[in-house]
Amino acid sequence: MVEKKKVVRKSAQKPAKKPVTKKQPRKKAESEILLSRNNYTEMALISLQAFASLLIVVSLARMGILNGWYILLIAGVLTGALAFTIIQLVCKETNKKSKAKKKLKKGKKTKQWAKISATIISVLVTIISLAAFHYTNSFNTLLDKISVGDYSATSEDLAEKSFIVYISGSDAREGIKETARSDVNILAVVNPRESKILLVSIPRDTYVRLHDTTGLKDKLTHAGLYGVEMSKATIEDFLGIKIDRTIKVSFDTVVGVVDELGGIEINSDAEMNLKVEGEEKYCYFSVGTQQVDGDCALRFSRERKTYGTGDLHRGENQQQVLTAILTKLAGDKGYLLKLPSILDIVANSFETTFLREEITALVRWQLETGTNWQIESLMVKGKSDMLPTYTYGEGMPLYVMHADAESITEVQNKIAEYFAS
Repeated sequence: MVEKKKVVRKSAQKPAKKPVTKKQPRKKAESEILLSRNNYTEMALISLQAFASLLIVVSLARMGILNGWYILLIAGVLTGALAFTIIQLVCKETNKKSKAKKKLKKGKKTKQWAKISATIISVLVTIISLAAFHYTNSFNTLLDKISVGDYSATSEDLAEKSFIVYISGSDAREGIKETARSDVNILAVVNPRESKILLVSIPRDTYVRLHDTTGLKDKLTHAGLYGVEMSKATIEDFLGIKIDRTIKVSFDTVVGVVDELGGIEINSDAEMNLKVEGEEKYCYFSVGTQQVDGDCALRFSRERKTYGTGDLHRGENQQQVLTAILTKLAGDKGYLLKLPSILDIVANSFETTFLREEITALVRWQLETGTNWQIESLMVKGKSDMLPTYTYGEGMPLYVMHADAESITEVQNKIAEYFAS
């Protein structure tokens, strides 16, 4: 008998359950941690750079080198670059749902934008800083070259009160320090509140009594032989006024300033072809308005033989040249910003009792306000004569001019008007 084997059926076994474990958070890659730290560092650095830039802009604005539009433009660029960079960095940090690779890739792009923005801000900071340093350093250095007033002197606020400046055009041939005749004698009466300037020309041959002298009177031009202070005091006695500051210039000053300004416009009422002293150059003047360079501006302001009124007409031409220079300087801030280079040119032919702080304050005030000045002109008039002078004595009669009493009174009254307002 065949014995049947019992088939034992094995029951299906259920798979064993895996133990439940809490999902561990994925550890950030070292590169991600480093990137995160770098983002915060960049945000801090960019914020500091932008803050430093704004401080520089404010400083330049207070100096008057930048006006409102420039400030808004630079501040807008800085603020925009800063905001864009911070937004990019913040978005990168808050986008936690992206995959690691995608996140790292986006982080790299964000980092590139951050670097670009930081570079823009850094370049702006550098340019603005260098511009501020160059302007202030060159301006102060040039003021050191020029003979300015004593620091201990009492200075009034020249931007608030009327004041009088005596401009002496010296005939010196060997430098501004030389005592020489004062061929140009102009008073600039400045009223900053009403933005007005009165130019008063006193002809060089005006017969006056030199300050603290007795005996013979003298030509005003001879006062310069005793120094600019003698000329100043003599004019104060002559008109009964107080002169606040003096400026002494030579012929080279006029040539250098006019050339640096790119020339000026003058209006000639006579046709002339005049030779420039010491050069093989002629200046042709037609009747009417024309552009002239420094040499021809000086030649125009010195000519008197062409005119029937001689020195009186020369004084009018001198006023015209000075007015053109002042108008061009005050009318365009770009020319005022060229003041360091202008001062560099005239440093050895320019002397003033203005204080360093006053020059800086006046330039800053003009830059800030952009004042359009109204310029008026007056001339002391009189009659000619031949008389001896204090300087050359009884034996040498010279051409002089007796100032008319009415002309003196007109000048005195006009100056009083400038101070009354």
